[in-house]
Amino acid sequence: MSIIFILRKQEIPLEIDKPLMVKEALARLGYSIETHLVVRDGELLNENEHLRSGDRVKLVPVISGG
Repeated sequence: MSIIFILRKQEIPLEIDKPLMVKEALARLGYSIETHLVVRDGELLNENEHLRSGDRVKLVPVISGG
């Protein structure tokens, strides 16, 4: 069972054995909610939402500057 993360056209699979919260999944991948937006089916997810096997999730880097 896995979740597929898409970052800059690259697919990154994450094997899971139970649903994970967004913040847990990002931590496993080495990313944080402060540096990436998480989008599933066009909907922005918050850090406490659950991801399940079969989900395809887009990671969008947050860009800031002055």
